[in-house]
Amino acid sequence: MRKNRYFQCTCLTAAMIGAGLIHATDARAQSSVTLYGTVDAGVVYTTNQQVTQAGGTVTSGHAVQMSGGNLVPSRWGLIGTEDLGGSLKAVFYLENQFLTGTGTMLQSGALFSRQAWVGMRDDRVGTLGFGRQYDSYSDFLGVYASSNSWATMFGAHFGDVDNLNEAFNMNNAIKFTSADFSGFTFGGTFSLGGQAGNFSTRRGYAMGAAYARGPVSISAGYMTLNDPLNAALGGSTGYIGDFACSNPSANYCQLQNARTIKTYGAGGSIALGDATIATVYTHTRLEGSQYFADAASPGGRDVSFDIAELNVTYALTPFWNLGLAYIYNNVKPSGSASTHFHQMNLGANYLLSKRTALYALAIAQEAGGAGLGIDPASGGSANYAQIPNLVNSNSNRQLAVLAGIRVNF
Repeated sequence: MRKNRYFQCTCLTAAMIGAGLIHATDARAQSSVTLYGTVDAGVVYTTNQQVTQAGGTVTSGHAVQMSGGNLVPSRWGLIGTEDLGGSLKAVFYLENQFLTGTGTMLQSGALFSRQAWVGMRDDRVGTLGFGRQYDSYSDFLGVYASSNSWATMFGAHFGDVDNLNEAFNMNNAIKFTSADFSGFTFGGTFSLGGQAGNFSTRRGYAMGAAYARGPVSISAGYMTLNDPLNAALGGSTGYIGDFACSNPSANYCQLQNARTIKTYGAGGSIALGDATIATVYTHTRLEGSQYFADAASPGGRDVSFDIAELNVTYALTPFWNLGLAYIYNNVKPSGSASTHFHQMNLGANYLLSKRTALYALAIAQEAGGAGLGIDPASGGSANYAQIPNLVNSNSNRQLAVLAGIRVNF
């Protein structure tokens, strides 16, 4: 889903520079450590961002902001492998995500917020890992979302509530991903809650499978996680999700403060010459969402999200790609009418080299139906658009235009 150009550092080179990263005691054991990463930054113009003024007055205005990790998250990581003989290898992954504009870590106190795991890999069977990892559901379905290839994180599904952009990874996870068996691959992830006396606390699991043959591929998957806000999203003080928690007036981020998240989906793609058509559907249910908590329902209410995306990518040249996507989000709280969000992504990427790309994108979103937002004046329901990773609109419409540069290493 996320492509990187890796700089490989062999055992001999590591020894020469005195890094001490690898010590090979057997000439037959081939070992390596790979340093890789991405630095990405751009400028975003957004309409109708809701603003709470001093004294509590709520207004809206346009915003021009610098943003990093747009096309691909800004991150760096290490991959280590040691050949144990035959087709068996010991492997580890460590990956950190940071904010390009300030240089700070995405999640305070988490050096390797994206990946931190160690395991074994057999080229004939698959990989077994232990630690903080991407879940198998997102691995198999995220490839069909435009936001994971050309539409940036702002082109994701509403709040990335279905986790196709991997807004959260699973802690304390055991994960297996199979090798390719004539086009068929599968995997599963189990996240241990780790609390004595209550095995289900913060427990989660995911599974997925895919089949690819020629120009066609299809995938399906399922994921569930208890207490997602604290299990994976950093808790109320360190929230790292895509909803705009900094906005006190229409705080959509409380949607993910739920007892359990359950989501499943399916997707597929077909390559037709220079064009690739992809589609993906997900159904996500947040049980006991605190966004709807009140005196009558202190435990919150359940809310479901049905999200469908259709996107087309066209290669004008080997260096110049265009993309168009339509995303439909339908949100239905239990016992209430639905709210829907229509979103269009239109983008272009230009490769200056194998490692460096320029990109530009326009995203438009419109909300309709019952209204999922909260009007700060009346306390009633309101239709507030919110392009992912941006502050919500003060109306039912929002537009974002951005341009930036991405360099892989």
